[in-house]
Amino acid sequence: MSAAKRLATLGCVGLLAATSACSSSSSSSGGVDGAPKTAITMGTIESYSSLDPAGAYDTGSWLVFYNIYQRLMSYAPGATIPTPDAAQNCSFADSTDTVYTCTLQSGLTFSNGDPLNAAAVKYSIDRVIQIGKLKRDNDSGVSVLLSTVQSVTTSGDLGITFHLNTSDATFPDRLASGVGSIVDPKTFPATSLLQGDNPVGSGVYQVDSVKLGQPQGGRANPQSVSMSLNADYKGQAITATSKPLNSSVQLNYYTTPAQMMTALNSGAIDMNASTDIASSDLVRLEGAQILGKGLQVDTGAGTQTRMIVLNVKNGPFSNPATRKAVAEMVDRNAIASQVYQRTVVPLYSVIPGGIGDATTAYQDVYGADPTAASEVRRQLDNAGVKLPISFDYSYAQSSPGADAEAALVKQELETGGVFKVNLKPVANLNDLIGEWGTGKVEASVSGWSSDYPDPDDYVSPFLGAPGTFGSYYTNAYISNTLVPQTLQQSDRSSADLQTELGKIQTQFAKDAAYIPLWQNKQYVVTQADVTGVPLTLDTAGIMRFWMVGKN
Repeated sequence: MSAAKRLATLGCVGLLAATSACSSSSSSSGGVDGAPKTAITMGTIESYSSLDPAGAYDTGSWLVFYNIYQRLMSYAPGATIPTPDAAQNCSFADSTDTVYTCTLQSGLTFSNGDPLNAAAVKYSIDRVIQIGKLKRDNDSGVSVLLSTVQSVTTSGDLGITFHLNTSDATFPDRLASGVGSIVDPKTFPATSLLQGDNPVGSGVYQVDSVKLGQPQGGRANPQSVSMSLNADYKGQAITATSKPLNSSVQLNYYTTPAQMMTALNSGAIDMNASTDIASSDLVRLEGAQILGKGLQVDTGAGTQTRMIVLNVKNGPFSNPATRKAVAEMVDRNAIASQVYQRTVVPLYSVIPGGIGDATTAYQDVYGADPTAASEVRRQLDNAGVKLPISFDYSYAQSSPGADAEAALVKQELETGGVFKVNLKPVANLNDLIGEWGTGKVEASVSGWSSDYPDPDDYVSPFLGAPGTFGSYYTNAYISNTLVPQTLQQSDRSSADLQTELGKIQTQFAKDAAYIPLWQNKQYVVTQADVTGVPLTLDTAGIMRFWMVGKN
């Protein structure tokens, strides 16, 4: 998921100069619909960039969205196929997967009492597309997820029809993602982003207050978000087996994993809300934990990936032979064990394990173990490449383990004098994204968090606009033939889809513009009395706050 530009909260502009709170409603006084009067405090280093779904395309923002907004569709715990939430039902109405219809549940309202009807759904989708077209300075790029929408029509208060400009079997997944969040037309302006931190949604929670610190680099600096159960929530995300186990949640933001670890050790927070704890701490905690006493570690399958990105347009990696040399020499197992102490899993495809139809394409093409430097030198000599190949390797230091990982990659690639790697660290991902835009980054490393748990979201984004991730990689066969064929497959478990996705992964491996390194595991560290966390650690990557309680 790309990082969005952070927005100044203009509704609180008078308070930005000092640590402050901007309240949107009064705090909840207790449980709702039988929920226990339990308050949960979470921590994360993934702060939000905006509380407006039209202005955010980052994991920190979507973490909040999934809990304060409804979508027509959502993912049940453990599921990778979306099912109705605000909708009664949704389905494709034609054989070409270009007309998608939904019928809303009746009687839905936003947390302020305004009606949530078909017109509100149309407004929410049209608004994201319109704001994306305006391309203002605060454009997050999230509208790309709705690029297949040609128009939205309504039928009465409950009927919505999406007319698509091409076959798109992943459209239900897009509606279930953060971009499908339904907002109140009376409080969200049609052609500009919400001013202030006063969002009105219809999700399980409502935002009570936001605390801001001193602006950083001209951007808002969230310190915490406090939310309580929305008494008016009516949706299918909560079932008889997943009723709220708490009445309120406070999400605290930290600058570094070390700061959050300190908060956990002191008991200031009950748990972390995303996998952003140093691997050394995770290994230490796992080895020392005692059931029911002290900090506990819950684990789950992860689908975040990390890859080396090579610029195929400018610099030494415009030559396919040099890219293949990187793919041959990198040692994923060494990175997973030496840098991350096996808290990550070596990855051999652009599609991670746990997502349908993942293969081991890079292992099939280049082997499981690194190729000997002497053999790589011979191949490059035959290709007429002068050695050593010198290049700059950029990376964001804010990622846990990034310095050690970069040092090991440098060591691996410089074996036998094949490469000369010049490490170029930057402070954070936003800085790296800014450098990608120049077209001059020769090589870098980046993580990827999918927008939804479908294989296409690990393929299409890497074939996007020129300069995506700084790679400039395109492949007409994948983009014009294979991807359209996969998007015509409404049965996402079909043999035909598996065949086409296998071809795509093999082609990515052969072109070697992206070199997969590893995929994560989900780790949540909790106090001993916290319950429910394992049930929300699944491949959809959604932290469902309401499933967390205390014993």
